[in-house]
Order: sequence, then structure tokens, then C-alpha cells
Amino acid sequence: MEQVNTLSRIHPLMAAAALSVIAVSVAGTAAITGLLPSSKADSSVATAPQALVAPQALAAPVAPAVLVAQPAPTAQQLADAQMLVAKYSPPAAQAQPEPERVYQKPAVKKVVHRAPQHTRVAQRQEPSYRAQPAYREPVQQASGPNYVGIGTGAVIGGLLGNQIGGGKGKKIATVAGVIGGGFLGNEIANRNK
Repeated sequence: MEQVNTLSRIHPLMAAAALSVIAVSVAGTAAITGLLPSSKADSSVATAPQALVAPQALAAPVAPAVLVAQPAPTAQQLADAQMLVAKYSPPAAQAQPEPERVYQKPAVKKVVHRAPQHTRVAQRQEPSYRAQPAYREPVQQASGPNYVGIGTGAVIGGLLGNQIGGGKGKKIATVAGVIGGGFLGNEIANRNK
């Protein structure tokens, strides 16, 4: 009996998905560790103009292992550099003293209480010639459908109607129970308002 060796291969779409996950993970890690530049710029930091950069640094590249000693700047060069920084720095970067805030106690308002003014209107009473009944029946207001009552009544009526009869009679009893329960549930809900 001959045994067939089959090599299992990864589907190209699975390989592409794995590579994209790896790339996104590497980019996220680089952004968290600070290897990628941040997209949130800090506008309060003023950058030095290119005129302040030493011309020797621009002229020749320096090997990383070799340190080049530069002569100390003269007083004139320092004054020129300070003038350029003051000229090119944004106005927000220049420190301006904030005015001192003085706490002032709020003024006390005087509350004036006035006596209420009552006006009397002359009421004219007409004699009543009809006898007033001792008990008046409450007037029922027209109320709209109560959907919660209709739904609850229909469900209960349908369940009760389903218990009656058999065959087509059972279906008819269920429908009648749903309709009757809906009407009864609406009536009960409106009376309990």
C-alpha cells in the first residue's frame, strides 16, 4: 500500500490577512513607543529658524562616531541669535505678565417684602329656582384606545378561547376570544384611569 504525502498550504487570502495584521501591529507598537512621529503637533514650542543653525553643520555631514568641536559663540553672535528668536517666535510664545486678579466680595442685595394686594370682584349671585340634585353622576370623557389593555385582553382571550372545542370550532373560539378579550381589555383599562 502506497501512502500519499500531501502538503498543506495556506490559502493566499489567509496569508494576506495575517500579513496585514502583523503590519498593523508593528505600526501600532511603533506609534506607542514613539518611533513614528506624532500627529498631534505642539504649537507652543517655537522652532529655531534655519539662520540659527551652525553653517558648519549644514556644509559637511559628520560621522556619528566623530565629534566636532565648535568655537564658543561671541557676544555679537548671541545677540543676533536672540534678536532672530524674538523676531520669528510667535506672539503666544512671548511671555506677557498676566494681570493680577483681586477678589471682590459680591454686593449684598436688599430684599424688600411687599404685602400682597387683594382685589375683590363683586360676585352677583342669582337665585336658583331649580332644585339641585344631591348626587351628580360623573361625566365620562371620550377616551381613545388603550393599546396595552387591548393587547393583554386579546392574549388572555385567545388563550381561553383555544381551550374550547376542537378542529375548526377551536380556531373559531380562539379568534372570538382574541376579539372579545381585546374589547374587554380596552374597557377595563379605560375604567381604571
